[in-house]
Order: sequence, then C-alpha cells, then structure tokens
Amino acid sequence: MEYKNEKTANRRRYKSRYHSPHNYKTKRSKAQNRAAILVGVATFIVLTSLVLVFTFGDNIYKFLDDTFHPSSITSDKAEDSTLGVATEPATELSGSSGSFIPSVTVPTEGDGTPQAQSADFERLAKAAGLNTAKMTAKQMIFVESSGTNATVYTYEKDSSGKWNQKFDPVSGFTGEGGVKADTTPGDNVTPKGVFKIEYAMGTNPDPGTAINYIEIAEGMKWITDPASVNYNRLVDYDTDSDDYASYQDLTEYTVSYPYCLVYAYNRNPVSAKKGCSKFLHVSDKPTPRGGVGISEDAMYNILLWLSPSSNAHIAIF
Repeated sequence: MEYKNEKTANRRRYKSRYHSPHNYKTKRSKAQNRAAILVGVATFIVLTSLVLVFTFGDNIYKFLDDTFHPSSITSDKAEDSTLGVATEPATELSGSSGSFIPSVTVPTEGDGTPQAQSADFERLAKAAGLNTAKMTAKQMIFVESSGTNATVYTYEKDSSGKWNQKFDPVSGFTGEGGVKADTTPGDNVTPKGVFKIEYAMGTNPDPGTAINYIEIAEGMKWITDPASVNYNRLVDYDTDSDDYASYQDLTEYTVSYPYCLVYAYNRNPVSAKKGCSKFLHVSDKPTPRGGVGISEDAMYNILLWLSPSSNAHIAIF
C-alpha cells in the first residue's frame, strides 16, 4: 500500500503492530483465563472431596478395610459374598442372648387358626424363648443342655405350617464350662441363644450339602486373637503374618472338624469381648472351646438335610 508521505506510513505501521487482534496482549489474556478456570475446577474438586469424606467417611473406611483386610475366604457355592461375617444375622431379643422372634406369621389352616404343633416342639420352642406363631425359619436345630451333656433335635416346617421332627434325637455335648448367656475370649462356655446357621466347613470333602461348604485346606485358620481385625473369622493367611497372635490351624482338627457348622454367635458385628470358635461339630465329650459336639454320622446327616432357602437356625438352651 502506498502512503502520502513517510510520516503517515510510520503511523499506519505503528497502529498495525500494536492494535492488531493477534498481538501478544490478547494471547496473554487467554492464558490467564485458562489458568483461572483450572484453579476454579481444582477448588471445586477439593471442596467436593472434603464434603464426601466428612459425609461418607465411615463407609469409605469400611470399604477400604474390607478390601485390604478381607474378613474371610469364599466358597465355590457363594455368590459374591464373604462367609466370614453373617450376611443375614439373626434378629436378637437382647444383645446378650442372641435370641430372636421373627416377624412373619406361620401359615394357617382352613379355619384361619394357626397350625397346632406337637407338644415336644412347643416345649423346645418355649425353652428356647421362641414364639412359634412368628417363626420365619423352616429348619431348626434344638440343643437342650443338662450340665455339659446335651440332646440335639432337628425339626422342619411343612407347607401347612406344621413342625415335624426330622431325625431321632441324638446325644451330644456342650462346652466344658456349660451353657451361659454370654462368653468371653478363650473360655470353654457354650453361648445360650438362637442363632442363624451361616455355612458349613470341614477337613473332609463336601459331602453334597446344599448350603455353602468350605473344604479346609493348608493355610486356613480361625483367628482367636481378640486384638486382630479378623477375630472370630476364617482366613487364609501365611503363618508369619503379624495380623494375629493366636489362631486355630483348622487342618489339624481332623477329629473335631471333619464336618462342622458355623452359626452366628459374635459374628456380625464381631466383639473382642466375646468368645469365638463356637461351632456345631464332631465330639464325643464336652468341648474345650464351647462348641456343641455330636457324632460324625449325625453331623453328616444334618449337612445333607439343611437347605439354603430354609433360613435354618440353631437354638441352644
């Protein structure tokens, strides 16, 4: 472009250089805007994270604890569940006894009256503190104690709501300390109450039970250290782990645990002030850890009888 004189040309060149929409001042302004946006986004993320931590902190901690400190190993029959902690704990009448009164009424007969039960069943249910008109379980194991001796009964409910005895009563044993409402770590007392049956395990292969069954293998231990996060739980840890100071190496209990049932005493939540290793297992004498002992044949029959849909419970009194 031609200009009238050199002065005009210089003035046009100055305006072109410092007032162009593409000069450095415009570029610096966009960079500052981007920085401000990034600071704003970062501030929002930090504030949101703080709100989430303060609101859901306990749940986040539980998730991390469960992830890095698993409560148990799982069974092949379990579906995305850990068996170390009861997923459906019994509803308790009191925190000490573990007894429960379910809320669903039993089916009624044609005239609308509750199904009459046998005198033996009514006696056992009453001794256990159960209301037979409100029991949701369809299979029950009753352990009637006398000192360290016991008689074990098995009952199941039919479609009419009638409770029928499954097997003949069998003789058994309670803990060396007898039966009491509560237990403490390391004692030999059998807890009194009504508890949900969680799963079965044993050093023998699965006998064909329909409920969850874990075949005990090398490395499986039941933690008996109240200071451990896995107290009263089944784990598959290396023996050198410093997570616990005491445990039962379950592979060594071929006489007591060829088959056994884990029931929900001190299981969900687990209290370090209560006892552990309370199972229905095999024994021909009072048990040293407070479990309930019966013959291996009786234990085998019970495992084959139990159904996962029956909401089976054990009542000890």
